[in-house]
Amino acid sequence: VYQKFLKYDYLSNAVACDELHSFLVDEIARPFRILDLACGDASGIVEALQETPVEYYRGVDLSAPAMDYAARNLASLTCPVELDEADFTAALRNRLREEDIVWISLSLHHLATAEKLAFMRDVRAHIAPDGAFLVYEPARRDGEDRSQYLDRFEKIGRRDWTGLTSEEFAEAMKHVRTCDLPETVSDWHSLGREAGFTA
Repeated sequence: VYQKFLKYDYLSNAVACDELHSFLVDEIARPFRILDLACGDASGIVEALQETPVEYYRGVDLSAPAMDYAARNLASLTCPVELDEADFTAALRNRLREEDIVWISLSLHHLATAEKLAFMRDVRAHIAPDGAFLVYEPARRDGEDRSQYLDRFEKIGRRDWTGLTSEEFAEAMKHVRTCDLPETVSDWHSLGREAGFTA
């Protein structure tokens, strides 16, 4: 199911990685180290890092199979690659070097609000003064509660996820309804400011 979501780009991963690439080329435009949290198979970020001055990549994910795929996908990078099978919430602990770029996509929303804030503060404490924390996550509309968001998400899925079998769709929605805790757009911004980020 995960591979189908990537293949058909149901969650706009490709768009997010295009935006990441543009940011790294246009806004960073200097050699950088990147920490990719909950990296999965790293297929998208490999494209995002092409023709950028990346000098070190570190990916963190809990899934051993994903790490195996990531190792193969990242082989095309010319910089050193480090892969850690670990929970992304612990990835910054005991790290002595500050990170230039911290990227997380479609995983931070699994944490409760207070846990998101604690994690974002941890990132802020371990990021270089001129570094960047980049987040690609689902968001509720302002004024929309979680139940309304989930119903809207499922409606979109029923309309657009035509490549999934009924069993795969049910599996995907079970995950979403069990695990997804998205914030509103305004609350995401508030969390970032409260964690110490300026923009």
